[in-house]
Amino acid sequence: MNISISDFLERLSSDAPTPGGGAVAALAGALSCSLTSMVGNLTYGKKKYEKHWEQAGEIIEEAKTLNEDFLSLFYEDMEVFTKLMATFGLPRGTEEEKQKRDIEIQNATKKAIEVPLKVMEKSRRAAELALDMAKIGNLNAISDAGIAGEMAFAACSSASYNVLINLNFLKDEDYSKSIDDKHKEILKAVKSIHKEVALVVRKKVKN
Repeated sequence: MNISISDFLERLSSDAPTPGGGAVAALAGALSCSLTSMVGNLTYGKKKYEKHWEQAGEIIEEAKTLNEDFLSLFYEDMEVFTKLMATFGLPRGTEEEKQKRDIEIQNATKKAIEVPLKVMEKSRRAAELALDMAKIGNLNAISDAGIAGEMAFAACSSASYNVLINLNFLKDEDYSKSIDDKHKEILKAVKSIHKEVALVVRKKVKN
C-alpha cells in the first residue's frame, strides 16, 4: 500500500510471481467501490438531490466497507498463490511423500479457488451499488457510476478466469461441480447488473 502506482505496475509487469491477475481483479473491485463512493459524496449534501441523501449515505458506507474487503482479498490472493507454488516444491522421493504432497497441492488449490470466488461474490454487490448510485447520483458525475459498473464487471469476469484455471487441477469432482455452478450463477448475475448499469447511465448521458 506504500508504493506508487508506477512501482506497482512495474512489479506487475515483471516475472515476479505476485502480484498477478487475481490481485488485479480484487483491485478492480476496490476501484468500483471507490468510484461509487465518489459519486455518492458528490450527491450527498447537494440540495438538488436532497431526497436521495439518506440512500446515498447508506451506499457510501457500504461501498467503503466493501472496498476494504477487496483490499484484503488483494493481499489474500497473493498469499494463497505463494503457498500454492510452495506445495509444488515439497519432497516426493517416497510414496508417502508423494501422497502428502498431493494432498497439500489439492488443499492449496482449493484456497486459490476460494479467494477469486470471494472476489466474484463481492463484485456482485459492488455492481448492485453502482447501479443504485447510477439511478440516484449527481448527473454531473453519472459517467463515474457507469465506470464503477464496468470495474465491478471487470473484477468479476477477471476473477472467474482464476476460478476456472484452478478447477482444472482438482480431483474432487463434487467440489469442482459445486464451485463451477456457483461461479456461473454469479457471473450471469453480474453480467445482467452490468448491462443494466450501462443502460441507465448511457440514457442519462445521452440526455
